[in-house]
Amino acid sequence: MSTNPNQLLDRFSTHLRNVIAKALTLANSLEHNEVSPLHLLLSLSEEKGSVGAEVLVRFNFNQKHTLHLLSEKPQLRRNKGGIAIANLPELDAKAKQTVERAILIAYENSHNHIGTEHLLFAIIASRDENIEIVFKQNKISLTDVSAQLKEIFQSTSRFPEIEDVSGVMEHLEEIIGKDSGALQNNPTPAPLKNKKTQITALDIFTNNLTDKNAQKNIDPVIGRGNEIERVIHILSRRTKNNPVLVGEPGVGKTAIVEGLAKRISEGRVPDILKNKKIFALDVTLLLAGTIYRGEFEARLKQIMDEIAKSSDYILFIDELHNIIGAGSSQGAMDAANILKPALARGNLRCIGATTIDEHKKYIASDPALERRFQSVIIDEPTEDDAKAIMRGVKKYYEDFHNVKISDDAADAAVELSARYIHDNFLPDKAIDLLDEACAAARTKQKYTPIEAQRQKCLALKEQCENLKIEAIKKEQLDIALELKAKLKEIENQLNIINQKAAKTKKTVSSKITRQDIAGVLERRMNIGLETILADEWKKLADLSDRLKKQIIGQDEVIKSTIKHLRQSYLGLRDRKKPIASFLFAGPSGVGKTELAKVLARELYHDEKSLVKLDMSEFSEPHSTAKLLGSPAGYIGHKDRNRFLEDIKQKPYCVVLFDEIDKAHRDVVKLLLQILDEGQLTDSSGKKTHFNHAIIILTTNLGSEFFKSAGIGFGPSSSRLGRDYAGQADDSTKNRDQTVMNKLKDEFSPALINRLDSIEIFSPLTESAIAKIVEANLRQVNEQLEKNQQLNIKSDQTAIASLASESFSEEFGARQVDKVIRDVMQELVVKIMEKEKKKKNYILKKEKAGYSLR
Repeated sequence: MSTNPNQLLDRFSTHLRNVIAKALTLANSLEHNEVSPLHLLLSLSEEKGSVGAEVLVRFNFNQKHTLHLLSEKPQLRRNKGGIAIANLPELDAKAKQTVERAILIAYENSHNHIGTEHLLFAIIASRDENIEIVFKQNKISLTDVSAQLKEIFQSTSRFPEIEDVSGVMEHLEEIIGKDSGALQNNPTPAPLKNKKTQITALDIFTNNLTDKNAQKNIDPVIGRGNEIERVIHILSRRTKNNPVLVGEPGVGKTAIVEGLAKRISEGRVPDILKNKKIFALDVTLLLAGTIYRGEFEARLKQIMDEIAKSSDYILFIDELHNIIGAGSSQGAMDAANILKPALARGNLRCIGATTIDEHKKYIASDPALERRFQSVIIDEPTEDDAKAIMRGVKKYYEDFHNVKISDDAADAAVELSARYIHDNFLPDKAIDLLDEACAAARTKQKYTPIEAQRQKCLALKEQCENLKIEAIKKEQLDIALELKAKLKEIENQLNIINQKAAKTKKTVSSKITRQDIAGVLERRMNIGLETILADEWKKLADLSDRLKKQIIGQDEVIKSTIKHLRQSYLGLRDRKKPIASFLFAGPSGVGKTELAKVLARELYHDEKSLVKLDMSEFSEPHSTAKLLGSPAGYIGHKDRNRFLEDIKQKPYCVVLFDEIDKAHRDVVKLLLQILDEGQLTDSSGKKTHFNHAIIILTTNLGSEFFKSAGIGFGPSSSRLGRDYAGQADDSTKNRDQTVMNKLKDEFSPALINRLDSIEIFSPLTESAIAKIVEANLRQVNEQLEKNQQLNIKSDQTAIASLASESFSEEFGARQVDKVIRDVMQELVVKIMEKEKKKKNYILKKEKAGYSLR
């Protein structure tokens, strides 16, 4: 938008107008024919309350040196008859350049006014001989004054574009040439054509969210109706009508306020909120450039006063915690203490937004401030709600990226982000995936001929604008005016191109699918594309076979576990509860913990997806603090809770409570909340959800009932427990029932009834131990083949012997790995010591021991 001389003159501050008027009066009183920079300097030093005068006072500027120098100037304002000339003196060439330079300085610093500080800087920069003499007599360094002024120039408001400074000077001379007291006697600017409305603090430091132009850039809010209604109710109160939205980053706190602004602009609110305006405070802008003590408070106070003037104004402070303590220094109040009185009286309607952690740290810790705000908890939306949000906003991403987004892709963004991205929250992380997938597709698109022409014009426009700025800085005003005319032509061409583009129907060249979303996730998380796109039901189809290869001798347990997992993935379970919950019971060393590890690896493709807690560490009543965090007032209250943080980082996981029978009863009670509601509330009130986790408890209770059968390697061992096919005889069923009764005696009915299944692991049979030994030998061989280029096979005699040696009635198969490694390491070391060695060996059991042949 162009700025004519009248509009630019409106930007002169009252103090600057007074200085110019006083300079004219001073020159006239001294009977000088022209106004020089020296006149301007003396008038400026006398303008009390102005920034320029305050800077001179700080440097102990003495006016008498300037007055003395001016009095020595010849009196030229008399005619030949000695009579004084009635007309006002004019600005000499240097004074004109000084005022022009003051305008340019304001422009270069993006200031929204031209004040005495700009004029003082221009006077110093004029290099006028008399100015230098005056400052030298005052023993003031011009460099120091310039440096001080540059600090002051670090302002944040904007200054309109300058096209014609010489025109401003002519207009100024027209005004001041008519009446010597016109400016001084009337500090308020005279009515000028096209005069702009005075800029307020709200214009500079806030954005009006209810403005029609702002609404064009605000996406619609899907869902969140209850939260918006709650905010409306709080705003409608007589006192304490200040809601603060508290929630994790990315859950949509700001979007809720924008949704309220959209409702207000469309009139879809109760009558009490109609015609209201919501101003979003730019905290960064408010803080920027506040060098001197009290500047921040002054800005904030001015904003609050302007908000309080109208009952239709509502202030929105995003990241509310950023201004708590801001501006505090010796002799100054921080923002919280400025806000409190206005919030309590109801003069200021304010909406805040902050995270749970920051609310606890900055707001909840100040009871006086906390009670003036009404908290509105914003929870992360469910996956179903997030899908509705994605389908609602996808149109805007289609228009921006010129692509077509399928509903399946929008749903996939939610599902995959929920599963694999754990350091952010819905819907933000789903939108990130979708946006990046669209951007990836857009980078493959080529410009249409019309768009290529448009981009060429934009580049030319930017080049001309840069040249114009350089011309203005060099005071080459003629060149600047020529470039202005050229920019006008380019703008006309752009308008024509845009009209053509609007009439031309857009051709969508790309369609975003689930594969595109998975591709973004693959690049971001380094997870294989096939793994990401694998169907959950298909994963379970061959999961049983994969588990049986790794967990030997527990076929019935694996079968039952898979059955309950399939029921969960069918959608028959309560979505709030964990995917499945199991209690694994049985003697030590039969595969209870190992099955939990294998499930985590097979289902989630990462062993780190197993969150294991050794419940022997939770045997005391105060151990609940390890799960929930330390209570307020205790050491570690503000520290991160490792367990809950792990669940938040990996919500799709297997949570293993190992040896649950060793935990204190108070700790076991916490499991009821997890199993029943699928969540756990920590000491600070934050909830952690377990609805995507598999909960597994293990116990050795009832182990004594497994020992009575005389388990071991002998003629009858094949008939004990379950055979390798997993079939159970009557004695096994009776034993399992006895173990079940033991578990019911130990654990409360509340816990037993909340579990999906109790799986009783059988003691390992001879054939099962042999299979485990064979599997471990195979793993050792793979390592040796990879590292030492040795291929070692094992005969059945050696396998049977190792199985017999490694079995322990007390520890089950726990000793298998140790026994095999001890045997193999000793034999391999002997081979490596030989100069000549083969590539292929067979492990044999002989009378003297084991050997490699």
